[in-house]
This record gives sequence, C-alpha cells and structure tokens, in this order.
Amino acid sequence: MKNIAKNLLLASIGIASSSQANDLNINGFLSVGASMLDNDKVEISGYDTNGGFKQDTILGLQLSKQVNDSTTVTGQLVSRGSEDYNTESAWAYINFAANDDLDLRMGRLRVPFYYYSDFLEVGFAYDWIRPPAEVYSVPFSSVDGVDATYRFSIGNWDNSAQAYYGRYTPEGAGVDLRNFTGLALSGQTGDFSLRASYHRLEIISDGTGSFGAVNQGAAALIGTTGSALNTGLLAAGYSNQDIAGAVDDFTLTGQEIGFYGIAAGYDNGDYSAIAEYTQSFGDAPFIPIVNTYLVKAAKRFSDITAHLTFTSSETELDSGINETIQKSLMLEDKQSSIILGARYDYDSSSALKFEIQQLTEDMRSGAGEIDETGMLYSVAIDLVF
Repeated sequence: MKNIAKNLLLASIGIASSSQANDLNINGFLSVGASMLDNDKVEISGYDTNGGFKQDTILGLQLSKQVNDSTTVTGQLVSRGSEDYNTESAWAYINFAANDDLDLRMGRLRVPFYYYSDFLEVGFAYDWIRPPAEVYSVPFSSVDGVDATYRFSIGNWDNSAQAYYGRYTPEGAGVDLRNFTGLALSGQTGDFSLRASYHRLEIISDGTGSFGAVNQGAAALIGTTGSALNTGLLAAGYSNQDIAGAVDDFTLTGQEIGFYGIAAGYDNGDYSAIAEYTQSFGDAPFIPIVNTYLVKAAKRFSDITAHLTFTSSETELDSGINETIQKSLMLEDKQSSIILGARYDYDSSSALKFEIQQLTEDMRSGAGEIDETGMLYSVAIDLVF
C-alpha cells in the first residue's frame, strides 16, 4: 500500500511517459464537493453559511503524445467551479528528454511552489478535500516559460533539481509578472522525502485593471489631504515629506517578490506525516512578510485514512510610518486552522472524503481588532480516470 495514491495517480493521469509512442493518451481527474460554513463573519473565499456545491468542484483533462523517442507534448485543461467553470490551460508544453536524467520543457508549466504543486488540483493525490489555504495561498499556479529537471542520486537518496524561467500576465489584472525564476530541490530515501524551493519575480503594472485600482486607491488614502489615513499620519507626527515617501513605497509596480519553502514527508504505508513551511516577502512594504506552516499526520486502516492537520499564516509588519499604513490597509493578518478528516478509497481510482475545519481569524487594522472562529463542513468525491 506504500504510496498507493501517488502511484495510481501517476499511472492514471499520464504524468509518466507512455510506452506507446504512437498513441494519444487522454486522462483526467474530477472532484465534486459540497460545503457549508457556520459563521458568516469568518472569511473563507467562496464558502458561506448557505452551503454550496461549486467551490470544490474541479474537472481536468490531460492529453499527451509521444512524438518520437525524445519529444513529448502535454496539455492539461482545467475547469473550476470556483471560477464559474471557466476553462484554462494549466499545462501546455513540449518535453525534450536530453538523456535519461535530464528533461527540458517549454510552454505553460506548473510553478513548483509547494510539496503538492505537481498535483495541486488533483484531489485524489492527497488526503484533504483541498490543500490548506493558509499555506497553499499563491493565487496562480502556472507560468509561461522554460524549465530543466535533472535527476541524480547521492548514496541512498534519489534526487531531482528543477530550475525555471518565465513570465505570467493574468488577464484583466493590468499587471505583468516578469523575470519569474526559481529552483526546486527534492530528494527521497525509503519512507522519507525532503523538498526545498526558492522563487523570485518582478511586478510591472500599467495602472489599469485590479492591480492598478489597488495601487491608485492606496496612494489616494495615504497622500490625499483630508483623508482619514492622511489626517491620522499628520496627527501622529509624520511630516508631509514622510507621507510623500510612503506613497512612493506603497506601490505595486517595480516591486520584486520572493518566496521560499521547505517541506518534509514520511510514509511507511500505514502512517504518514507532512510538515511544510513557506515565507513570501516583497521589497516594499505593500507586500509584507507572510510566514505559513502546516503539520499533518495520518493513519491508514485498510481503505480508510484518518488525518489531522494544524496550519497557520501570519504577517510580519514593518515599523514606523510603514507599520501604521500597513495596519490601516488591513495588511496585518493572522489565521490558523485545525482540520480533521477521513478518506475512504471505496473503489479503484475513487475516494470519498469528509472534513471538518475550524478556522480562527485574528486581524488588526486602524478600525480595531477582528477575532472570529468558524467551522467549515465539507464532503467530496475524487476520481482519476
């Protein structure tokens, strides 16, 4: 039973290369779920006290073709209920196998932010109904670019190193994420696995779209004479020169953002555990440091797996005028969750899941402190085919 879910997933959705060079492989995954939140003062994106069936529903279809001995083409289309079932291409790349250990890819690729990045939306690949949002919080998962993956062994460890470069321009956001670079290292020996990654990108905004609106709104709140924030800064003893400097600092365009993560896993077939830590940060105070972590333990009882997870996300603010503005813009946030769940593999390639999540929010702003706790109840079915 060791790693049975992962091995079945790899076989089912065709991540491994096909041995039939002339065949077009079509595989897929589907998750359908229902959920209900018991406290409308707690914000979990897309969930509410009326219940719903869209947020955890995802359909993905993957096509792969072995063109010749060294070249494979792969595409993956994903339709998400959380986005009104709009379909987008999560993968669209050409893979060139330079040799047995080195793969080179070009096209639309998954960004290797997390432990589960390769299977981010394939619910069958993990025990949760959805990856915990405290840690898995980057709002996009693909980049257009190139990468290289090299596999090697050191002693009893089987390792890989993946380096990439790319660009991502979300539609309608008025922002261009350029010079997107990163490196992910992973290793496995026996029941243990380790992973570390580092990523960096540059934000360029043309002043339009959602990014432009946020940028202009923040500048107006800080620099407009008579606004509540401007008046409060003057009353706190900051000069107009200090405030003008803060307007320049609190801009999105031209910023560089960094992200790194480390993770460790253990799975002996009966017991499994995962620990993952990430930190994101910006070069300017508009994007403060955010530290996140999760710790998960699970026990398998034949076809049933019980699991318990603790997660946390917390921002680190600057000092002085930047801290005052960050709080006024509600950039200070702390939330944590306890997730208790069960997974029943009732048939091949099929899993039924139940989950209870207790979320605690602790947010401070110029308007005061928000401290709320809510429960999210969820059920889902995950399939690969």
